Amino acid sequence: MCMHGDSVKTALSSAVACRLVAATMVFLLFTPRSAYAQDPPQYGWREVWAGADASSNVWPFYSGGTVAPFFHMFDDGLRLRFAGGYGGYTYEGYRREGHKAEFASFKGRISFTDVLVGYLKRFGPLTAKGFVGASAIGHGITPLDPSNPVQGLDYGPKLVLELWLNMGSDAWQSVDLNWTSAHQAYAGRVRTGYRVLDQVSVGVEARVDGNALDKDARGGAFVRYEWQGGEISIAGGVAGQFFEDAMSMTTPYATATWLMQY
Repeated sequence: MCMHGDSVKTALSSAVACRLVAATMVFLLFTPRSAYAQDPPQYGWREVWAGADASSNVWPFYSGGTVAPFFHMFDDGLRLRFAGGYGGYTYEGYRREGHKAEFASFKGRISFTDVLVGYLKRFGPLTAKGFVGASAIGHGITPLDPSNPVQGLDYGPKLVLELWLNMGSDAWQSVDLNWTSAHQAYAGRVRTGYRVLDQVSVGVEARVDGNALDKDARGGAFVRYEWQGGEISIAGGVAGQFFEDAMSMTTPYATATWLMQY
């Protein structure tokens, strides 16, 4: 594939911009605030996380970081976020070439990068975080699938909304929503948990993921262990193309995530 001069310049400019943003986030995540500010807060003002997901045909892993440059993580205020991930997936379908069509197995690779700015606001028992920024998502399919619109690199604006509601001293609910014009990707997850111990919650979850090609649904249960400044969560259940065939919810999945504030 050939690229014209303007395309090359745009690609180089985008790459340089991404590297500058990544370097800035690394500096903020790993430099003590005392190096450039007085009176550091009692609580952490940086947050990092990592996670992995596995099912019979999908295996992504991801990581990221959030910085509260002027406050700690529990204060209202500005947030800066950088995230990225990589994974693989497989699917089957008819591969068409001209007037011929043959059933084939496809292997895909996905990578993504998000750069976001947002704000946290607390309303009593409800904590709300909203982010806006840019996302770049790349899909590589082998062999080439002419009927799949989700291939190659695409980028565009991204919107994120995260809500956490404390329902009394023991129960809680979280809602995470995001959308980007890059390959028209979106995701939503709802969790309802109950603290069976001071630091241990159990509950149920439901999730939807989609893009310009298709959408999948998940339903399962999770266990969450939290401590001052961090948490670990493990979830599992079944997944499938629920919106096309409810009986397809038979594929097992498992996820694990780790988060730390400092």
